[in-house]
Amino acid sequence: MKLRYLMMVAGLLSALTSFPAQAQQFRVYTKVSRPAMDPAEEPVTVARSLTLFHAGRVFDSMPAAGEVTIFEPSHQRFIVFNGRRMIAASVTFNEIERLLAMAKDETLSSTSRLLQKNSASRTLVEPLRFQLDPKFNEQFSAADRRLSLTSPNFSYRVTCARPEIVEASSSYLNYTDWLARLNYVLSPGLYPEPRLRLNESLRSRQLIPLIVELEVGFDPPLRLQAEHQFGWQLERRDREDITHWETLLRDDQLEWLSFRDYQRALLTSSSQAAR
Repeated sequence: MKLRYLMMVAGLLSALTSFPAQAQQFRVYTKVSRPAMDPAEEPVTVARSLTLFHAGRVFDSMPAAGEVTIFEPSHQRFIVFNGRRMIAASVTFNEIERLLAMAKDETLSSTSRLLQKNSASRTLVEPLRFQLDPKFNEQFSAADRRLSLTSPNFSYRVTCARPEIVEASSSYLNYTDWLARLNYVLSPGLYPEPRLRLNESLRSRQLIPLIVELEVGFDPPLRLQAEHQFGWQLERRDREDITHWETLLRDDQLEWLSFRDYQRALLTSSSQAAR
């Protein structure tokens, strides 16, 4: 899940009201790569995902992990499940916002304590506080549809396009707003605010991102590139996958967990895989 946040390199509850009611159908295939240390070498692919917009819901699958996330704006919730482990959970938007608010309050409190003890801690504090209230220098080239949001240690460079379906930009960006929040709650990493700022810039121009380059100069540094391929019709396999996932959700063998227990299950799985 954490990789998906970096890949989708996620408004507030008000975003719900702007999510188009009509049944849009389109797909987004995403590949995330990390530049190789040697310029002569090929980038390293770190994650792939497929996102399907269908009948007012969004299905996001990461086949390598066996995970599927279902965004249901009409019910103000996400459903997350792992088909391999046959576990699932649901979480409301209100709960996501509550958990994020708690994390932000703790970050502000802990960074304040660090600064009071030692002014040298500023190098540790500034990256965290920047993520809570990012300030970017924004530039947009209409000629080649290149958008950049830059700061000394955190930057996005985006190749953009106009969608074939006018409302697709709003649908896609509202979804990625919420996915960024969910991913932080599931697996804390970068706070969602920088991505939300990027989405605001794209939304104001009714654009979608084709290539997103993220460069973070904090410790440790991070460089990632996400390539998004939009398709404006669902394929037969897409519909079969949706039917399969809906069938799994009705399976008596699927174990429904609380969101907290689902988080623990993911963390346990990640720690075991790292051994």
